[in-house]
Amino acid sequence: MTSAEEYRLLGFAEVDREAAEAFEADQAVVKDLADQIRGAIGKLGSEPEFRMPEDPRNSVQAFLDTVPDIRRYHAERGIPDDISWATLADLGQQIKVNRRTHGDYGLETHWWMTIHWTGQIYALGRLQYLLHQVPADKPVPGTEPGEWIIGVHIPEIGPLTPEAVDDSLQQAREFFPRYFPEYPVKTANLWSWLIDPYLLDNLPQDSNMVKFGRRFTPYGTANDSQDSAIFFTFRTHGTDHLDELPQDTRLQRLVVSRIKNGGTWQSAYGYLRL
Repeated sequence: MTSAEEYRLLGFAEVDREAAEAFEADQAVVKDLADQIRGAIGKLGSEPEFRMPEDPRNSVQAFLDTVPDIRRYHAERGIPDDISWATLADLGQQIKVNRRTHGDYGLETHWWMTIHWTGQIYALGRLQYLLHQVPADKPVPGTEPGEWIIGVHIPEIGPLTPEAVDDSLQQAREFFPRYFPEYPVKTANLWSWLIDPYLLDNLPQDSNMVKFGRRFTPYGTANDSQDSAIFFTFRTHGTDHLDELPQDTRLQRLVVSRIKNGGTWQSAYGYLRL
């Protein structure tokens, strides 16, 4: 049973802790996912493909039931407690995002959390880093297929200041050689709408977001990602209600105006050397 302290360390808001405790989980479904998680912990190299429950609240219960398992793996690797808990606290953060998006307890991104629970991603300061291999069909300049790299992810936990990004990247340079020496990494990559050239060209060049995006050298072919821009800016989906979206910031206005003008936001690829 998950303690109040564990809920706190996992980043749960009080309302979500109460909802999790009140939820009547399907124990067979929960056990199936929990068993899959336990079998995949530490098997790095590709994102796990699990049979995910139809009701994401059962996934939350499976994550709660396997906290001791992933915590044990972190401890065996020597990963400090603060990094372990900061990584797993993305569960509570994602549940908060779900409540903002849908108005109730749930976990729209329950598939995403399987990566945390199998030991593939780590929160190091402002950013998260996913240890993975370069796929043959999506080469990263200067790397070989199968080479180990770290994928950068940007949680919604505060300003993306240059100082915070510098600190996080330095932590990554030290963390992976120390705790994953058998997976040498020299490169970080990013796939995000935050490096859409249109965004970088149309926001103030001294903004945190532009300074972050300019760190990465573009490569590959961008993908249409209209919903990503809507979701990550407004925490809603679709373009049916553009006139109802807040227009309080330059970013919000830019996202909506581009769509209204017939444009399509894209997620682009970029890399940087560590």
